Amino acid sequence: MPPRRPPVPEIWPWLLLFLLLVIGGLLAAYFLTRDHKHHGAGSVAVPAVVGMKQDAAVRRLNERGLVPVTTAKVSKSPAGTVLAQDPGGGTDVARHSRVTLSIAALSLAQVPDVVGSKTSAAIARLRAAGLTGQVTTISAQAAADVVVAQSPAAGAKVAKSSTVSLKASKGPATVPDVRGQLAADAKGALRTAGLVPVEFRVPGTQPKGTVTAQKPLPNKNVPRGSKVRINVSTGSAGSGGGTGSTTTSASQTPQAPQKVTVPNVVGIQQSAAQRRLHDGGLRPRVKYVPSTRPVGVVTGQNPGGGTKVKNGSTVLLAVSRGPSPTLIVVPYVAGKTQQAATTTLQNAGFKVQVLTVKPANPSQSGKVVDEQPAGSTRAPEGSTVTIYVGSG
Repeated sequence: MPPRRPPVPEIWPWLLLFLLLVIGGLLAAYFLTRDHKHHGAGSVAVPAVVGMKQDAAVRRLNERGLVPVTTAKVSKSPAGTVLAQDPGGGTDVARHSRVTLSIAALSLAQVPDVVGSKTSAAIARLRAAGLTGQVTTISAQAAADVVVAQSPAAGAKVAKSSTVSLKASKGPATVPDVRGQLAADAKGALRTAGLVPVEFRVPGTQPKGTVTAQKPLPNKNVPRGSKVRINVSTGSAGSGGGTGSTTTSASQTPQAPQKVTVPNVVGIQQSAAQRRLHDGGLRPRVKYVPSTRPVGVVTGQNPGGGTKVKNGSTVLLAVSRGPSPTLIVVPYVAGKTQQAATTTLQNAGFKVQVLTVKPANPSQSGKVVDEQPAGSTRAPEGSTVTIYVGSG
């Protein structure tokens, strides 16, 4: 008999298993794709807020990263109830999408146009229309306390008692004249005026650290927060052009700065301390500090008495403002004549001491080139302001 042939292996179970694996992979891909499409990293499901109070609905939307936009609609439902929403609850949208809410109102009011009005007049007009106003101040060119923007816009119909956001101008700032001042004092005066100083170091013949120029020029009105460029001298004038070598004679060799001894002025009155330091070739700077000592008494100095420093160096004086001071703003008088500056300071409630200095610019002769305490800072009422007037 011929030999029996081996049985042929059955392959249909393997085909069935392969088919099941393919079907499973397709189903997994479908569900993963669907989930990614509907619940991507940047999407969020809109919560259902119909029937909720407006505040709660807005809070719920904010928590989901959505932007609620409300519109009022006259309804018999309790005022402030959400009547409808778009998109509806459960809808998947991108984060920061807008969701419009229709809010029940017993009656509507039309928002009046209050841009250009003073805030007091604007709020009065809103109240007359059955609305309330919320004021935020911003930097703007308009006069102080004038409304420059409103939301909702004029003509919009909103529920009565709604709040209208008003943006009012802080008012323009007047650029002070800081030319000839030390950079630190100039920056302080600009910041006090509501401006932002931007310093540039430039070669110059004026003493190191002195402001030689500014932009915008003094007395211009600009929005608060504007930048003011100040050129500050490095104390060394730029060298002339040319490529040839330069020979310096012994007579042209720069001399070492003269050293002076700082006098001890702690315990004496501010005006006398300033005069003593000025006579010693130094530049006093005054800063009022809390103290139980009588007003105007120097409580500290830096550098201390007996220190050897360069002629023209700055000495910072800490001066008592007294146990219960009434502080008022020191008028900015730099650039004024001596008489005009004296009158301005006296009218503001200060005493005046006059010291003369050699001006950096001949045009400053007879005018105030500095004042201490600095203009626009606060000092005790009745205290002494020393003005430094250009002479010679």
